[in-house]
Amino acid sequence: MMSQKEKTWDELLKDYESRKAKVFAMGGEEQVARQHQREKLTARERIDKFFDPGTFQEVFTFIKHKEVDFGMGQKEIPSEGVVTGFGKVNGRYVCVFSQDFTSAGGTMSDFHGMKASSIIMDHAMKMRVPVVGMMDSGGARLQEGMQAGTLGYGRMLYAHTCASGSIPQIAMMMGPCGGGQGYLPAMNDIVLMVEGRSNMYIGGPAFVRQSIGEIATIEELGGSKLHSRVTGICDLEVKDDDQCMEATKTILSYLPSSFESPLPIISPDDKPDRRLPQLLDIVPTNMRRPYDMKKVIREVVDEGSYFEIKREYAKNLLIGFARFNGIPVGLIANQPMINAGALEVEAATKIARFIRFCDAFNLPLIFLIDNPAYLVGTDQEKRGVIKHGCKNLHAYAEATVPKISVILRKAYAGGYAGMACKSMKSDATLAWPSAIITIVVPEAAIDVIYPRGKYSDEFRQKAIEDYYEKYVGPWFCAGRGLIDNVIRPEDTRIEIIKHLEACLRKKRSEVFPKKHSNIYL
Repeated sequence: MMSQKEKTWDELLKDYESRKAKVFAMGGEEQVARQHQREKLTARERIDKFFDPGTFQEVFTFIKHKEVDFGMGQKEIPSEGVVTGFGKVNGRYVCVFSQDFTSAGGTMSDFHGMKASSIIMDHAMKMRVPVVGMMDSGGARLQEGMQAGTLGYGRMLYAHTCASGSIPQIAMMMGPCGGGQGYLPAMNDIVLMVEGRSNMYIGGPAFVRQSIGEIATIEELGGSKLHSRVTGICDLEVKDDDQCMEATKTILSYLPSSFESPLPIISPDDKPDRRLPQLLDIVPTNMRRPYDMKKVIREVVDEGSYFEIKREYAKNLLIGFARFNGIPVGLIANQPMINAGALEVEAATKIARFIRFCDAFNLPLIFLIDNPAYLVGTDQEKRGVIKHGCKNLHAYAEATVPKISVILRKAYAGGYAGMACKSMKSDATLAWPSAIITIVVPEAAIDVIYPRGKYSDEFRQKAIEDYYEKYVGPWFCAGRGLIDNVIRPEDTRIEIIKHLEACLRKKRSEVFPKKHSNIYL
């Protein structure tokens, strides 16, 4: 005799639909309405908008927490406050974990962390596809104590670290992300933040006030303005959830699915042999006159393909994605409009991280150079310009992807070394006839070689002119093999594409046995 009542298919399926409906209702009508009042989408609405219609496959839909204390035994938290699964974005597979703020505030728990880390380790890593996190959480679920930390955050931190450099990881911050969870977005490759609605911080206003007596708002502690302008953690600040998702789709379009996947090369609408006479009007030959490097970039790359990131941080250096004849690249350029394009502490970190990201996923690197080296002075030295500059130099030397540089005007000292140096394995270093390539400003060199007081002003002035003529222009470097060629500005796009297409066949060389290098952090 059976101890369990035999059920019909109608009963079983009715029960299934009932359970599914409860999970898909998330925190209920009232909580969903509050989410909409905050001008935020729900976790499932975000997924529906992000993935190609009909392609999303959810996993761990019916998982439930096991806690009983503090009234948790009677509390239902649909999907443990996070929806996980995979689907297609513009025809390519992507994995996702989307935190559900309507269900217990999307708080991190043991099983919440298990679900989110599993979609990284057991799905994205095995499928070799990108993972995006739609982050909107009130922090740790305090009813679980350290389980939320060691089992929730711990699993997530480990998963992000293991996946780093193997698959692209993108954090879409659409709400709060405080406490220990504040570390998680920064463990990703790319971080997007919704203005006025997302934040990340280690200690919130109440905790900060209690701990150190400081009065501060959430925006001051971890808003999108802080992280896009001051800390540099945020790569892109966006207006709302929809813009966040569209920007993420665009970024994914430039990236391979993993470090083992081919580059997503597309058929270009632009001509590879397009000449650019307008560059002669954009870039002045007078070194003291600034110009907007973004205008140069937009002319050189495939039309409409430039996508800038970290645009508000270290604005003297531009980084972003672009295409040349359909080939995706990471593009790095100095911005003469800000500090004459000079590099400094923040720019060094910005360029180093971007180089290493592109190198990890085999994106070729294109450099457009116009910088008078690194900023000098006591302020920069105290802030560690040498330490941070080493990040730039280490990353550049270590990168094995194609590295193609064009020197428009100034390329001095460390600025040349970290963006164009042949001895640090640049694949092609090209220069315009206007280029000034030197170890130091000629006036400074003459001050050392022919000190004031020992030589007449006329003699020194003649020496400066000779130095400029013989050693500073592109012809000395071209003659000594320090650069590959001098090119006409109008041919910049043509030359980059020729070298880029040839270098795509490049094989890694001189990778010496080691556990890993020790970049200065």
